[in-house]
Amino acid sequence: MLNKKRLIKRFTDYVKIASPSGDEANFAKRLVFDLKKLGLKPTRDRIGNIFVRIKGNLPGAPTIMLNAHIDTVSPGKNIKPRIIDGNLRSNGKTILGADNKAGVAAIIEALTIIKEQDLPYGNILLVFTVQEETGLHGSKVVDRKKIKADYGFVFDGGSPNMIHNAAPAQKNIEAWVIGRAAHAGVHPEHGINAIKVASVAIANMKLGRIDRETTANIGIIQGGKATNIIPPKVYLKGEARSRNTKKLKKQLQHMVSCLNKACRKYKARLHYKINDIYESFVVSRHEKVMRIAKRAINNTGLSAKIKASGGGSDANIFNKYRVPSIILGVGAHELHGVKERLSIKEFVLGTQLILELIKECSKKQ
Repeated sequence: MLNKKRLIKRFTDYVKIASPSGDEANFAKRLVFDLKKLGLKPTRDRIGNIFVRIKGNLPGAPTIMLNAHIDTVSPGKNIKPRIIDGNLRSNGKTILGADNKAGVAAIIEALTIIKEQDLPYGNILLVFTVQEETGLHGSKVVDRKKIKADYGFVFDGGSPNMIHNAAPAQKNIEAWVIGRAAHAGVHPEHGINAIKVASVAIANMKLGRIDRETTANIGIIQGGKATNIIPPKVYLKGEARSRNTKKLKKQLQHMVSCLNKACRKYKARLHYKINDIYESFVVSRHEKVMRIAKRAINNTGLSAKIKASGGGSDANIFNKYRVPSIILGVGAHELHGVKERLSIKEFVLGTQLILELIKECSKKQ
């Protein structure tokens, strides 16, 4: 029987411990403590990822990986969770931290129930990653030898009946538009306004949702020193994502072309570079990991839905490491903002889903 009160308390305790990307040490310490209380032996790698191998009591069962990231976005300090209309929310001044401490709490609670009720289980690999929110940095540096599992279940945002079996690749673009400084009031005609050049380039870019597989965004622009100086330099940073490699390449070429055209028009110079962030993945609807997830979801009384994700997650990396991994939710919604919420009903069902996944994977496949 699932203890809802304990589950909620675990989550609220977790979100009160700030863990922004790159500064997860305090929360990791609490998580390691909770894992040791369960009689487990967690280890950490050089960047801070936490690993636990649990030997099952059912010989012949496959090894499953349960993953959740322990970092959060900002503003994530001094979080004060509260219950409103069946949802956990913050006080509106911070995020809630359900992305992804709801996933962490659900996994720990499921393991607690297994121990308390002496339930059967196969081999389990727990992987709690750091710095997921800033580009999957934690999972990228994981020693591949540690990621040995037959199936992977990555818990992140969304409802527990939703299976995300695909996600896009992401590439970032950094650009420097070089103009010429001049006095804005005395001889502005001698200058080349880098902000204006960059603005023209951005105005001509196709951004937002390009098609059902592709998105693009310019998220950072920095430049200028004073109102009386024609700004000589501007820095831009953006991204493009797509589940289609050709479309991703085409979108990036378009963005660079817009920058080049604007620079030529106003006689500015352009420097840019494109960085690979992560690769796309697709897990076939017919793979065993999908069949297991659908059965587990149905066992909770829900009807499984399948959808491609628009964002990246550690599943992108684990699939690259050849562990077939899909993304599942435990009730977190409206992520990355102060309106973030965690549906208590879905949180409970998401925790039950983890138990059902372990149960299904305890069977010989």
